[in-house]
Amino acid sequence: MDIVVNDTNIFLDLISVGLLDVVFKLPIKFHTVDYVIAEITDDMQRKSVMDWASEGILCVKEFDEKEFAEIIDLYEERSNNVSITDCSVWYYAKKNDYRLLTGDGKLRNSATADGVIVSGILYLMDILVDCGIVTKSIMAGKLKELYKINKRLPKKLIDERINLYENNIL
Repeated sequence: MDIVVNDTNIFLDLISVGLLDVVFKLPIKFHTVDYVIAEITDDMQRKSVMDWASEGILCVKEFDEKEFAEIIDLYEERSNNVSITDCSVWYYAKKNDYRLLTGDGKLRNSATADGVIVSGILYLMDILVDCGIVTKSIMAGKLKELYKINKRLPKKLIDERINLYENNIL
């Protein structure tokens, strides 16, 4: 079973298009860190995420002092403006050899250069379709909706995926 570490933007994107609950039906073990939970400032969004933690489906890592010091070291070593929260999910994914899920380009580049496997929200959306949890036509609509909300996503990849789903290719 694949184990993934979610960054904040993945949760927010899933919530924004109504896919948070269905993503937890995937044959994936989901992890995140306490810093990510702290970044979710909307009470309803935080509750939506924490409900899954309460059920034991989402593992939320809390770091001890030694781990926090290592995260700070990682943060101080980098000059590409990755945040402490970014460094915490990067550190956790690397330490445990988990896949990191993020939509943050700086974090993606830094973690990939450090040997971490990094994927974005399209990874989850493809698996939702592959597992038959969400139909291709519904997913095409969700991708259109998501791109309207989050213009930082890779338009070319989103458009390609929409085309594949709408034409029943993927």
